[in-house]
Amino acid sequence: MTVLIIGASGQLGTALQRSTRPDDLEVMLAPRSVDLSHRSSVVELIEALRPAWIINAAAMTNVDGAHVDPEAAFAVNALGPGYLSEAASRVGARMIQISTEAVFDGERQARYTEDDACAPVSTYGASKLAGEHLVRIYGPHSYVLRTSWLYAGVPGANFPTRLLEQLADPDRSISVVTDVVGNPTPASVLARAIWAFVGAPPPPGTYHVCCTGAASKYDWAVEIARSSGFDVGRIARVTSDAYPTVAMRPKHVDLDVSRFLSTGLMPLPTWQEAWESELQSR
Repeated sequence: MTVLIIGASGQLGTALQRSTRPDDLEVMLAPRSVDLSHRSSVVELIEALRPAWIINAAAMTNVDGAHVDPEAAFAVNALGPGYLSEAASRVGARMIQISTEAVFDGERQARYTEDDACAPVSTYGASKLAGEHLVRIYGPHSYVLRTSWLYAGVPGANFPTRLLEQLADPDRSISVVTDVVGNPTPASVLARAIWAFVGAPPPPGTYHVCCTGAASKYDWAVEIARSSGFDVGRIARVTSDAYPTVAMRPKHVDLDVSRFLSTGLMPLPTWQEAWESELQSR
């Protein structure tokens, strides 16, 4: 059974290649030259390779960049997944589309389930939500996996690695916001879950797949510093008002993972357990 990974060079694509997967799979990597914003390019690739599964790990994830260039954001995050899903249906393939907590507005304290209304507050979130809809329209047997605060051990590429670089400079002052909340999730955890979907497919649909437990960016920073041997007192508390951004972010999104856990595919670690595991694997 062949599986095609789109976005193989990114942090999730890399984690998918490194993660243990079912033995009977042949993994193919889409060339970086494939332009998701061009339907013909996508259709030609899928019809030439005719995979059994397509995993779309590609996205425009720069939230502020998406706000500045919404046309590019919707081309990659919405139209691209739609073209993939259309092409997948043509060749009888199933698709896994990766989405985000940013499809929610973050205005509630309760956990968000897959059935809760989406109301993105950013162009990025809106483009990812549009991608979800197009994937489901063209591929009713496909999967949409929403995750939260995805990270990997790529220097300078995400919150933990940037924070550790700052902590390594003893003269650096560090402030982290206390009022933005999510579910920090290593790409390795999501990768294992994706291979579990491929190996034993549950009913198609939308699933939340992330580490359990919610954390503010400040909580996360303190845990990273403590576990890495740095003085947590160096990290100052601030609110997001101190760091205005071009695009809005949802303030409080805690994804409910009950639907995924009910499949029995695999357990999900707490965000603290996952970070400790990532630290030990470095």
